[in-house]
Amino acid sequence: MSTPQTKSTPPRQRNDSLFRRVAAAADPRLPLSPVLEQWCLAEERHVAKPEVQSIIKYLCRRRRFSQALQLSMWMTERLHLHLSPGDVANRLELITKVYGLDRAVEYFDSMPDQLKQQQCYGSLLKCYAEANCVEKAEELFEKMRGMGMASSYAYNVMMRLYLQNGQVERVHSMHQAMEESGIVPDVSTTHTLVAVLRKKKTLVAAYVVAEDIKAIENVLEKANSCNSMYMCRIGVLLKMNDMVGAEKAYEEWESKHVYHDSRLINLLVDAYCKEGLMDKAEALVDQFIKKGRMPFANTCYKLAGGYFKVGQVSKAADLTKKALASASNEWIPDLTNVLMSLNYFAEQKNVEAAEEMMSLLQRLVTPTRDIYHGLLKTYVNAGKPVSDLLHRMKKDGMEADEETEKILAGEVH
Repeated sequence: MSTPQTKSTPPRQRNDSLFRRVAAAADPRLPLSPVLEQWCLAEERHVAKPEVQSIIKYLCRRRRFSQALQLSMWMTERLHLHLSPGDVANRLELITKVYGLDRAVEYFDSMPDQLKQQQCYGSLLKCYAEANCVEKAEELFEKMRGMGMASSYAYNVMMRLYLQNGQVERVHSMHQAMEESGIVPDVSTTHTLVAVLRKKKTLVAAYVVAEDIKAIENVLEKANSCNSMYMCRIGVLLKMNDMVGAEKAYEEWESKHVYHDSRLINLLVDAYCKEGLMDKAEALVDQFIKKGRMPFANTCYKLAGGYFKVGQVSKAADLTKKALASASNEWIPDLTNVLMSLNYFAEQKNVEAAEEMMSLLQRLVTPTRDIYHGLLKTYVNAGKPVSDLLHRMKKDGMEADEETEKILAGEVH
């Protein structure tokens, strides 16, 4: 098969990227501006916003906050890339870490109203909480409630703030207000409730050793949290590798006809998939659906991961597509299943299935270079023209690199 002609990468640019150059400037005290200016101005090399955001996340993981903030500012001030509410939210936390809370508040106040969305208020609330500014946090939280922006995240921030100040009863009050507002508690809420148990000298670790799960249940019942109680109970039993006990707890929850909560089924599905018990996992999901309930998209995604693990690749790929198709726009999936699905489609030379998965994925996230490479392998294996696909890849800010050239040359299978 003839290989499509692409612009070859100069030898000096192979294995080179802005990420590598930034990572090499390992001293967090060093300014990044010389590296950035060299890349974009002196060498006139392109950089896409997703790549910049990925580098910022890397720098944060390495606690190189000053450099992360420099890159965030450079992204908008020098590259003139669009500033989103998410960028503002991240920048607020970076400013707090580098220059202090007062500067972050000034920055927040300077932002136009259209950028002050829920993410931004949530980040500012977190900054107040981390600085232990209880009154300021309470004032902002009440403002968020009045604006309809008090999500489970905001409630969890306030609960952790009260917990770190030893105000256990206020944690319970906040949790009760959360449920009364119709906001479903999440895993972070449960973790906070477990931490409350530790504060009350009812150490979860001690209960695990004693296998006294009932003690945990009693305390959580006082917290007025039926689903959270079972989340905690099942989670502890699974950590003890007591699958039978976890199944019994789940059955008990089912028998009480409480508010159906896909997070509970996810705990067992995840455990089954890790053990390769796919018949049990699928039967549990089918039972859940037959009762008129709708599992989360990530429930189906967990099932897909389990089927990949046991080697049922075709079924896993179908479930991955099903999960992506049923997902809400807020869900950001881990890409492992997608990449494995694309590898399968490449082996099958099934361009139509690969493009369908790409279309479903693009509703949720911007495709990464790995995703494009998986799609490209499918085109090459199927002997399809790739010029349009390379153009799409470039449009998303990804120039052909050495790996791209290997795929085009048929060296990667």
